[in-house]
Amino acid sequence: MDFGGPASLGLMLAVVGMALLAASLRVASVGRSYRRRMENILALAGQPIDPLDLPAAAWPDLCAGGWRRMRWGGSWFGQPVSGLLEDREHGGQPRTRPLRFALSSGDEVELRLELVHAARWGENRVFAEHLARVFALLLETRLHARTEALSAALAERARLSLYLQHDMRNLAQWVLWVSADFAGAETAAAMQAAARRLRDNAALAQERAERLIDALGKRYETEAAARVDLRLAAARAAQLAGIDLAIVGEASAWVSPHLLTRTLDNLFTNLAQAWRDGSPSMLEIRLAAGAATVELAFFSPLPDGSPRLGAQKLFEPFSSGRPGGLGLGLYQARKSLREGGGDLRARPADDGVYFILDLPAAHPL
Repeated sequence: MDFGGPASLGLMLAVVGMALLAASLRVASVGRSYRRRMENILALAGQPIDPLDLPAAAWPDLCAGGWRRMRWGGSWFGQPVSGLLEDREHGGQPRTRPLRFALSSGDEVELRLELVHAARWGENRVFAEHLARVFALLLETRLHARTEALSAALAERARLSLYLQHDMRNLAQWVLWVSADFAGAETAAAMQAAARRLRDNAALAQERAERLIDALGKRYETEAAARVDLRLAAARAAQLAGIDLAIVGEASAWVSPHLLTRTLDNLFTNLAQAWRDGSPSMLEIRLAAGAATVELAFFSPLPDGSPRLGAQKLFEPFSSGRPGGLGLGLYQARKSLREGGGDLRARPADDGVYFILDLPAAHPL
C-alpha cells in the first residue's frame, strides 16, 4: 500500500497521535470527575447517617455519574422497606442492563439494590459501575455495623448476667425468707411483726429487683405450644400492666403460653403510659370462619413528648419511641411471636400505631 512517501506517513502518525492524546485527555478528565464523586461517597462513611438514608445521601453523586434510576427494597428487622430515586431532568428511562446487588446481614436485614445507567458501554459506564460498587459496599458495611451493634449489646447483656447471679440469689433468698415468715405466722401479733419486717426491707428489695430487670430483662422458659384462651391471656397481661383494656371477641390460639405472655408483656408494658394518658383502648379478637390464623388488633395512641417513628423504625432495636426507653420492647415482642409461629405487624397513623398480632388458630377439640 502506497502512503505517498515519508511525508504522508508522518502526517498519518501525527493524526493518530493527536487522536490518542485527545482520547487519553478525555479519559483522564472523566476519571478525575469520578474520583471526586468517589471521594464524596467515601466521605459518607464518616457521617452519622442512618443506613436507610444512605441512598438519598449518595444519589446526587451517583446521578452525576450517569445513573438514572436506583430502586431498593427488602426487609429491615422484619419490616418491609422500599425506595426509588430517579433523574427526572433527563426525560424517559434508558433501556440498559441494570446493575443489581443483594445485600444482607444475618437473618435480620436483607436489601436488594438495582441501578440503571444512561449508557450501555463506554468509559462512563465503566467508571459509574465502580462508583456504584463502592456505594453498595458502603451500604452493606453499615448494615453489618447495625446488626453487629445488636449482637454486641446482647453479648454484653449475657456477660452482665454472670456478675448479677449473686444478686439474683440474694433476692431469691429474701423472697424465701419473707414467704417463710408469713407462712409461719400463726397469730395476729406474728403476722403484724412479719408485715413490719416486710415494710422495712421492701425498699431495698425493690431497688435490687429494678436493677436486675434493667440489666437482664424479663426471661421465661419456653413451653411447648398449647391451646391458649386469647381473651384471658390479654386480660391478664393488661391487668399486670395496669391498663384498662376493653376486649371484643374471643378465640383460642395454638401457641407457647410463655412466648405469648412475653409478647403481650412487652407490648402492654411498652405502651401502658400512652393508654393511661388517654381513653381506654379496645382490643379486638378476630377469627374468620375456617381461617388458619386468629388476629388480635388494637390501637395505641402516641404518648405526649414521644418521637414519631417511621414504619421501618418501629421494630428496629434501640429505636425507642418512648423517652428513656431502650428500644427493645417491640423487637422482642415480634421475635417472641415469630418463635411461636405467629407474627406482629404495625401500621403507623398520625396519632399512634395500629398493632396486629397473627397467631395460629387452635383447632376445635
